[in-house]
Parts: sequence; C-alpha cells; structure tokens
Amino acid sequence: MAETIRKSTFEKDFIERTYSSIVSDVTIAFSELVANSWDAGATTVYITLPTKANGKIIIEDNGSGMTDNEFQERWMVIAYNRVAHQGQYIEYASSQGKAKRLAYGRNGVGRHSMLCFNDQYEIETWRDGMCNKYLISVDGGDSAFSVIEHNTFPKEGHGTKLIVKSVKKIPQKREVKQTLGYRFLFDPEFSVFVNNEKIEFQNNLKPLVSKDITTKAKNNLKVSIYTIPEGEKTTATNGIAFWASGRLVGNPSWYVGNTRVEDARRKFALRHLIVVQADCLIDDVQYDWAKFLNTEKVNDVFSAVVQYVREYRIEYYRGKVSEVRSDAIRRNLDRIETLSIPALYDLKGFFEYYLEQRPEVDNDELSIIIDALVSVLQARNGILLLQKLANMDSEDIDTLNDLLDEWSVSDIRDVLEEIDHRLKVINAIEQLCSDPTTDELHVLHPLVSQAKWLFGIEYDNLNYTFNRQLTTVMHTLLKSQRKENVDINWRKRPDLVIGSEFSVSSTCIEESDSNDMFCISKILIIELKKGGFTIGRDEVGQAEEYIDSIYHGNKLNCKPKIKAYVVGDSVSPTISTHKTLETYGEVFVYTYAQLVQTASKRLFNLKNKLTERYQEMNAKDYIAEILNEPQQTEMALPG
Repeated sequence: MAETIRKSTFEKDFIERTYSSIVSDVTIAFSELVANSWDAGATTVYITLPTKANGKIIIEDNGSGMTDNEFQERWMVIAYNRVAHQGQYIEYASSQGKAKRLAYGRNGVGRHSMLCFNDQYEIETWRDGMCNKYLISVDGGDSAFSVIEHNTFPKEGHGTKLIVKSVKKIPQKREVKQTLGYRFLFDPEFSVFVNNEKIEFQNNLKPLVSKDITTKAKNNLKVSIYTIPEGEKTTATNGIAFWASGRLVGNPSWYVGNTRVEDARRKFALRHLIVVQADCLIDDVQYDWAKFLNTEKVNDVFSAVVQYVREYRIEYYRGKVSEVRSDAIRRNLDRIETLSIPALYDLKGFFEYYLEQRPEVDNDELSIIIDALVSVLQARNGILLLQKLANMDSEDIDTLNDLLDEWSVSDIRDVLEEIDHRLKVINAIEQLCSDPTTDELHVLHPLVSQAKWLFGIEYDNLNYTFNRQLTTVMHTLLKSQRKENVDINWRKRPDLVIGSEFSVSSTCIEESDSNDMFCISKILIIELKKGGFTIGRDEVGQAEEYIDSIYHGNKLNCKPKIKAYVVGDSVSPTISTHKTLETYGEVFVYTYAQLVQTASKRLFNLKNKLTERYQEMNAKDYIAEILNEPQQTEMALPG
C-alpha cells in the first residue's frame, strides 16, 4: 500500500467562504438552525436572544438528540448527506403517536449557522440518559473546524442545545420572529418560541383560493393565495413564495426566475401572498435555500406558476375595474362635468379601452391620466370659440369687439387655425365634387358628412353625436336599399348607411328631461347623393319619410325636432328646396356647390375680421412687452 506523502489542509476561513450566506446572513442562519431542529424530529424549539452586548444566543429543541458516535458521523462530517444516510423522512413523537415528516436537510451545511455569531460555539445533545457537551471552534489546518473540549454527564430525555457566547451580531427579536414566521409553513405539531414568545406562522390563515396544479412535465403543485392583513404589507410578506417540504426557498418575490409577474408597487402585489408548495423540487434547492438550481424541472414549475398567477391576476382586476373607474371619476367630477357630450363619449371610450388593456391601474395613476385627458378634451377651444362667433350677427361690430376683448392672442390663434382647417375642407370638396373620378364613398362622403358646420351655424356643435338606437332605426328604414358589402370601417362610422347611389348619416343631441333621464331632443340627417346625381321629388319624398317614420314610429320613445339635408350635384327646378313637416321636421335640398360657397363666404368674413384683430393684439402685446422692460432714464445734462 502506497504511503501518503502529503495531506490537504484548510484555510481558517474555509467555511465562511464556502458557505458565505449561512455564516453572514442572520435571517438565513436562524432559518437553518430551526430547520435542523425540524430534521431532528423536534416538536418544540426555544430561541433565547441576548438583550445586551456580549450576551448569549441559545437554541434548544426536544428532538431525538445524538450519541457521541452519531455526533462524529453527522455533525463532524463536512457536507453530510442526510438523505443518503438517514432517509428522506423523519420519525417523531406527535400528539397522535409516532408520525413521519419530510426532512429539510440535503447538504449538511445548516449546522455551520452558529458561526454567523462567533468562531466558537457549544453544543449539548442528549439521549439514552447521557448528555455529550462539545466546544467547537473554527481552526484551519488539518480541519475546517474542531472539537476542542468534550464532556459527558447524565441527563434524562432527549434534545439538543446550541450556545454561542459573546455574539458578534445581536439579532433583533422582531426580525427573528418575522423571518421564521414566513419561512416555515404552519404545522400544529411544530412550535417555535423566541424569548418565550410563540411565533405565529403567517400562513396559519385560510387562503382565498387553493388549487392543485399539474405542470406540462407532470409535476404536482399546490398554489394557495392569501390576502395580507392591513398593516402587514412588507416585502417579506407579499409576493410569490415557493416552498419545498414546508420550507420557504429564497424570499417571496413578484419575480419568478427572470419573469416579472406583477409590479411590486401595485395594490394587488402589496395585498397578496401566493404560496406554491413544490415538494417535487426538494432536490433542486440550493444548499442555503436561497434559490432553486437551474434545472428543467424548475423551469417547468416556474412556467406553470407564472401562467396560473397571471390568469388569477386578470380575474382579480376584472372585479376591481368598476371600483377604480368610479373613484377616479369622483376625484375629477368637477372638471368632467364641464365637457360636452361628445367629449364625454370620448372619455367613456377611453375607460373601456384603457381599463381593458390595463386592468391593474390603480386609483392614483388613473386620476393622473384622466386629468391629462380632460385637459386635452377641454383644449378644443378653437371649435368652442368659433361656435360663439358663428352664433352672433357678423355685422354687429360692437358685440364682436366686446367678445374679442375677452380673448387672448392664443384664443384668436386657435380660432384662425380652425377656420384654416375648415377652408381646406371646403377647397377639397369643391375640387372633388366636380371630378367624375372621385371615390365619393371613401373620400367625398366622409368629408361632407363629418363637416356638419357646412349646413349652418346650429350644427357647429360638438353635442351632435352618434346614437346606437337612432342608427338602428335608420338601418331599418333603409333596409331594402342598404348596401353594406363595401370597404368601410363600420366601427369608425356606425352612423352611416350606404346605398348604391347615396350615403345617409344620422346624429343627434341628447338632453336630460324633467326626470333627469337622457333622451334625444334633436336629430340631424344628412343624405349625400352620388356625383352627377340630380335631386328630384322622389328624393325629397324619401327624406320626408325618414322624418315621419322616426317621429311617429315610436321607436325612440321621444318626440325630437328633425332636420334632413339632401345634397347632390344638381337640383331639379321643379321642386322646392325647403319643406316643413308640421312642427317637428324640415327638409333642405342643396347642391355641393351651394354648401361650400355659403360656408366659404361665412368663414372668410370671420377670418378677415379675426386676422385684423389678431394683428392688432399682437402689436399691442409686443409694445406692452417693450414698455414693461426696465428702461434707463435719460439724464438732463446742464447747459
């Protein structure tokens, strides 16, 4: 047999460097020490913390204890494999007799946790009437650690006590209790006390939801979702917590691997703890229980958990959307009430779309977004100011001047920009309506039907909007003539009915009645004929039928005022261009040329007056700005 020439040796800090987290992190150290007691078959663990510097930490349990031989074989062997030598299960004395539970230990490193507090510690372990007491120290050289004292004395019962003196780090009772309270699943047969105060394990709560899951790779999990009580919203108590054999792996987090499942700042995250019991991953736990190893089994479990939590999260938020929306509206009600009905519809559409895409949005965030949106909707000042101008007699110079005196340069600029936009629309219609190659359905008709201001001052009103009930009525009236197999985005133009030689749009104003119920008060119908079409008696009769059918048909449950405009390339000289139907309806007939000429004249008059006023105000503002600048006073020199 060959003679051993040289033996390997240990640096004194071998354990500290090899198992750095265990001997440096107080929370991990206590977790490992309690886990050791669990693996020893203990039902009770007492932890005594020092109240002053240089005090003692004592950890005592009623586990099975060890003989001297067992101590040498288990405690003194680096990286002792508990499962290989003792099996996966622990036999212990429960209140119901002998029972079994799954062991935590796999790597044989937890016992080194006492070195987190000092380089030396004592261990007393007893069974079979005999207690062995050891003083253990970090050495280096031939051994990473050594027993420097060993004594024996009689002692009944069984258990183990660890003692460390003159601790380097003084742990806080609250921190230790909290750490252990969320790192171990509640077990009625396992109690832990810190300075004689029993730990209440946080999971000793009834879950909101508990579900068994089988992953794609046939791994079995149990997922339980808990609501965190008010006042306990900390990063230690919320997130997704993975447990193996009843012990927490790492810390609860809203990251699963590299995937973020939820923003940790959101209400859902702050109020929920999701416990994943993954006993199938017990062999994939890192030595210090700080995380899982990167294995196919772990990735399979992670994928299943992410999918389940995201599905639950969607359902959770779905029930909260209405509450969040109502709260945000209440916060901004004063400003929302200033919006026009079309703007309110825009706001409603935003709610429906945004909350569908971001159901997790919280009250504060949504309020900020609403505030910004309301500001945008209110900023349609150019249109609103133009309405004021349009509703006054353009020849009334005094009234005009009084109105303009209330405006700023910015206000007038907004109006001028809107006028320029409308003149461009008019110019486009003038060119397109006389061009036989124009795609009237996709180009001309949208231009005219959406520019309701072409038909007069009263329609320069944002309150004219789409109504689903009115649209249904119009579709029914035109059922036989309707042609909907055309390339039209019906979501954008739900108010439109398309025929072979026409398009009809219908909008209305809704107002509240004496019972604060909204009903239709005014209806605008615009029928645009195909280019080259001459309007005759049949077309006027058709418009009259629209009005009579809507008013007398009782489909809207109201009696609105209805005006219908029929527009074509030309008008038969044998018909009247204006017809009144009793007190509730009117039909108007126009050519495209008449529409744009009238509107163009009205807009140009306004533009000329406003431009003059704008230039005048600009000059005044410029002069005022100069005059307000600090001026150097000229000194009169003696003659």
